[in-house]
Amino acid sequence: MTAAHTEQTETTANASPWYATVFLAIGGWIAGIFAAIAIFALVIAIVAGGSDNADVVGAFLGLAIGAGFAFMGAQISRNRRNDFARHFSIAAITAGMTAATGGFWYLAFKAVDAGPDFSDERFTIGVASLVVAVAFAVAGLFLIRTVKDGILSFLITLAAYGLFVESAIFLESPAENGLSASMILSALSVLAGSVLFINRGARSLRAEAAALMIGPLIFYSFADSFSRLISVGETGHVVFIATKGVFAAAALNALRGLRARYAAAPLIGAGVLALAGIWFLPPTGAASIVILAAGFAANHRGLAAVGVLATTGFIGWYYYDLSATLLEKSAIMAAMGAATLAGALLARRISANDREARGAPSALDAPVRRSVLTAAAFGVLLALALANVNVSVWRLEADFRQARTIYLPLGPRDPRSLIQGDYMVLTFRQTIYPPAEEIEALPKSGQVFLRLDEENVAAFSRIANPDDAPAPDEIRIDYIKTSARRMRYCPESFFFQEGEASAYNAAQFAVVLVAASGRARLTDLADQRQTIIEPSADPS
Repeated sequence: MTAAHTEQTETTANASPWYATVFLAIGGWIAGIFAAIAIFALVIAIVAGGSDNADVVGAFLGLAIGAGFAFMGAQISRNRRNDFARHFSIAAITAGMTAATGGFWYLAFKAVDAGPDFSDERFTIGVASLVVAVAFAVAGLFLIRTVKDGILSFLITLAAYGLFVESAIFLESPAENGLSASMILSALSVLAGSVLFINRGARSLRAEAAALMIGPLIFYSFADSFSRLISVGETGHVVFIATKGVFAAAALNALRGLRARYAAAPLIGAGVLALAGIWFLPPTGAASIVILAAGFAANHRGLAAVGVLATTGFIGWYYYDLSATLLEKSAIMAAMGAATLAGALLARRISANDREARGAPSALDAPVRRSVLTAAAFGVLLALALANVNVSVWRLEADFRQARTIYLPLGPRDPRSLIQGDYMVLTFRQTIYPPAEEIEALPKSGQVFLRLDEENVAAFSRIANPDDAPAPDEIRIDYIKTSARRMRYCPESFFFQEGEASAYNAAQFAVVLVAASGRARLTDLADQRQTIIEPSADPS
């Protein structure tokens, strides 16, 4: 047996199976985290029994112990021999950097706050955060060069990005909601990360580049509120256009990296679609598009998978977001569809011109003509569909012009749904329904008469026959059976914006418009005095 074969056999024998590697990695992180918790608990105990300057003493202790913990992790990483040692060292460095950063930030805040020119607390926090961000970046760069581990590089770069964004948020004017400079900074971070990730000469920086792209995605997803990030009025037209321009440059640069693998026509179509998505969608969607394009351009499955998951998650989030109306979402999706169709037609036209220049015009005239006819037919069908929808809406609105407002008394209510957003499931009192045995004998749909009191509160009166006329105190209303012994007159879900649930706790009546034909429309909820609930008027 040769020496090379012997070495290969020993290496194979010493290699751990994947589940053992995962177990050791998890064990390393747990050990590091518990050690950090023990040290933090010791610091807290010392501070709790200290003097009036205990906060400053605790900050110094956090800085010193955190730095020592990070140094210990760096030393362990140099002599690591297995996955446990590797991940324990990363966890130790992460915990140490967290403690040292927290302590240093407090000391920086106290030093800046003591200055005569820093009376604004928000600005003071921003300056302290900026000082800490610079110090963290310098120390993090030293650790990245020393340890040379992809996971640690990713975490340190992600943390440094977060510190710089935090400082930008606090240094901005409160009138700007702390999002202008931070939005542009995050977009520039995505651009820099995508350029580094695609550049073949920067393969050693891929962990850092991935963090520069994923960090802004997290920021855009959770910063303040969804609607505020797409509001031009609050962030300003210049900031809005600049942010979109940076994202567009990042996406086009990623598509440029695919020139060697794809023809010009499909790349132009993809570029049109990407630019449309970046322009029409909020920054979360734009960042997802750039990450996806960078993953494909760099031929990196991991980043491409992150882009796919982020895009899919954004679409689901955007669909269920309550801060935008369905009409606004429909308009954006329609614009995206039009951009996709335009990109496909442009790509076909360019492809046809290229092939015609190569001497084959006759074989391409028919496909080009067919694509134009297909687009025309699609346009006609779309116009007919829109006309049909608008005629139906016009008829429905005409039916409700002379509608009467009634009040259906409510029973228990479910105030929330985690899947569909915030809404109230309405349960009506049994007084508005026929007895259960009568419901069981009724057809699947039909009409009943409700009796109205002097305040238009409804109660069940009788089953309606087609030739029956309502009494002066009655109103005809449609019903649909939902089960053998249950029926409903109107929608039983009332949607509202996030954070408005407390205002609707006082709901006692559903305000329903009933047309002469019997159609019902749920419009509002009212309190015990039949006053329509306005969430903006809720003191909480």
